[in-house]
Amino acid sequence: MYDYDLLVLGSGPSGQKAAIAAAKLGRRVAIVDRRDMLGGVCINTGTVPSKTLREAVLYLTGLSQRDLYGSSYRVKEDITVADLAARTQHVITRQTDVIRNQLARNKVSLITGTGRFADAHSVWVDAGSGRETRVSFDKAVIAAG
Repeated sequence: MYDYDLLVLGSGPSGQKAAIAAAKLGRRVAIVDRRDMLGGVCINTGTVPSKTLREAVLYLTGLSQRDLYGSSYRVKEDITVADLAARTQHVITRQTDVIRNQLARNKVSLITGTGRFADAHSVWVDAGSGRETRVSFDKAVIAAG
């Protein structure tokens, strides 16, 4: 008997979809990913942060509202890198919370750490503590970028 019917390595969009689809079919499912990478590169360092920065600049400079309020309209006079970083981090946190809740609702276990295959039906998961945990599975999906 295995710990899980399906083990997914990576929690980006494809890993999420695979895990949730299997869970909806009644399978025991877990996702292995690093604590700081829930949602994958898309959420943490790629698409979402870059688009959030762009939208934050447009919002804070008032550029998107100038047609309505006039050419001198600004939401904030002095925009700092800290303002942009705070907005970006807020959006990333909200997105990872949505993913975490979606996985929990579908009873998908989240195993924090980095996985490496031990054999055809198990991985070692290193959570950064120096001690590895062995997790067994029937099938695996590699969804790591």
